[in-house]
Amino acid sequence: MKKMIVAIFVITLVATSGLAMAQGWGRGAGMGPGYGPGATGYGPGGWAAALNLSPEQNQKMQALRESHFKETIPLRNEIMSKRLELRTLWAQTNPDQEKILAKQKEINALTAQLQEKTTKHRLEMRQVLTPEQQAKIGAFPGGPGGFGPGYGMRGGFGPGRGMGWGAGYCPRW
Repeated sequence: MKKMIVAIFVITLVATSGLAMAQGWGRGAGMGPGYGPGATGYGPGGWAAALNLSPEQNQKMQALRESHFKETIPLRNEIMSKRLELRTLWAQTNPDQEKILAKQKEINALTAQLQEKTTKHRLEMRQVLTPEQQAKIGAFPGGPGGFGPGYGMRGGFGPGRGMGWGAGYCPRW
């Protein structure tokens, strides 16, 4: 019975994750203000305007963001699924410590993979910038990994350091 409930939760999660991702980029439901140029991050008055990106740079940045987003969808979905499984383990009357710790290790390994991909993505995005634009990044409040829209500490969108550890999920510069 418990396996069936977990399976239903996972299927529901996967089925509805497409709806949640359908919003696309920008200030969707649950997004909060950041602490950089323009509370919206990338867009009019945001990082792109502050860096004075050329149209070609904007196109390259958008292509890199979309590529990174699509590349990390399976990994992010797996993290969400594992978090749901962990929540189910915690909800049991007598939680199994070993199962919980093992599930947490799985989540940590997946999160580390996501952070590594995000770091590589951010380095790729930096390569699109001129040396002058790269120098400007350090002058922004919080720097390139500073505060802004992104995943918060609990994995939901809102104000806070990206991913909760300073590796901004979607660098908006």
